[in-house]
Amino acid sequence: MSSSQMISEHIQRIAAYKSENPAEDIERQLGIPIVQLGMNENPFGPSPKAVRAARAYLEKIAPYPDDSAYLLRQRLASHYKISMDEIIVSAGSSDVLALHSPEAEVLTGEASFIVYYQLAEILNMPLVRTPMKGYAFDLEAMVEGITARTRLVVLANPNNPTGTIIHRAELDKFMNRIPDHVLVVLDEAYFEYVSDSRYPNSLDYVRAGRPVLVLRTFSKVFGLAGLRIGYGISTAEIVAALYKVRMAFNTNSVAQIAALAAWDDREHVQKSVETNRLELEFLYRELSERHVGYIPSQANFILVELRKPVREVTSALLKQGVIVRPAWGCPACMRVSVGTREQNQAFLAALDKAL
Repeated sequence: MSSSQMISEHIQRIAAYKSENPAEDIERQLGIPIVQLGMNENPFGPSPKAVRAARAYLEKIAPYPDDSAYLLRQRLASHYKISMDEIIVSAGSSDVLALHSPEAEVLTGEASFIVYYQLAEILNMPLVRTPMKGYAFDLEAMVEGITARTRLVVLANPNNPTGTIIHRAELDKFMNRIPDHVLVVLDEAYFEYVSDSRYPNSLDYVRAGRPVLVLRTFSKVFGLAGLRIGYGISTAEIVAALYKVRMAFNTNSVAQIAALAAWDDREHVQKSVETNRLELEFLYRELSERHVGYIPSQANFILVELRKPVREVTSALLKQGVIVRPAWGCPACMRVSVGTREQNQAFLAALDKAL
C-alpha cells in the first residue's frame, strides 16, 4: 500500500502550515537585524519574574508535568471567582474543535484568526464564513447562518486581524438568539489590551450557565508565546468534556510555573498595556500624516489599508528587514504588530520607501 492510500484524502488536500517569514531565517538571508512586527508578540518580552521562575524550575523537569495544572487553575479560579472545575489549561485552542461530530459545522466570519479555518480543515469539519461588516463580525448575519448542523460559532473578541470588538449590547442580543445545540467560542487572546468600556464581560455568560467557552492566553500581553500556554473557561460540564478529548500532559511544567509568575506580575502587564496604547496613538498620528488608512484597534496590532497590492508592500518591507503580515480575509490590508518606539519608527521609515 502506498503512503497516499494510507493517508486520508482530506488530509492530502490540506496545504501544510508554515510560519510566514521566520525572523531567524530572514536575518540569515539578509544579514541585517530584523524588526519582527508580524506575530503580535509583546515587544517588551515576558515578566522578569516569570523568566526567573522558569529558570529556577529547570532542575525539576525530569517528572511529567502536573496534568491538571492545579496551581495555575487554582490561581485563575480565585481571581475570577469561579470553580476550578470551570477552567482548563491547554497549549492552544485546537482541543476545542475536537468537540465535533461528523455532521457538525463551524460558523465564523470571513476575516478572522487563520487557525480557525486550518483546524476545521484538519478535522474535516465544514466551515461556514459570513461576510464582515465594517471589518467586524456581522452578528445578525451569523445568527441567520446557524442551521441544525451548526455546533460551534467562533468569535475572536478583539478580532484578529482587524482589531475590532463586539460590544456588550450586541453580544447580549446575539446570545439570546443562540439555540441550545450551539456552543459559542469567545476567543479573547487580546482582551487585556481593550480600553473600550462597552467590551462585554464574557464570564457573566459562564456564571449564568450559558453555552459559552472563553479562551484566553499567556502568549500575548504576558509575553510567553514561546512556552505555548493558555486556558479556557466554561461550564463544568463543557470543561469535563474537553478534558476527555485533549492530549494528556499537554502543557509542560516550565510553562505552568512561568505562567503563575507572569500572572502575579501585574506591574509588567500594566506597563505593557499602557505602552501599547501610547504606541498605537503614535502609529495613528504617523499613518494619518502619510494619508495611509487604518482601522482603530483594541489589540496590540493595527490593520493598515493599502492602495497597492499587499504582497508588493510586505515584500518591500521585508527587504528592509521589517516583517509584517498580509491580513487574512482582508485582501487590501496588512496587519502590523505594535512594537517599541524604535521598532515602530523603523516600520514607518521602511513604509515610506515601500510606498
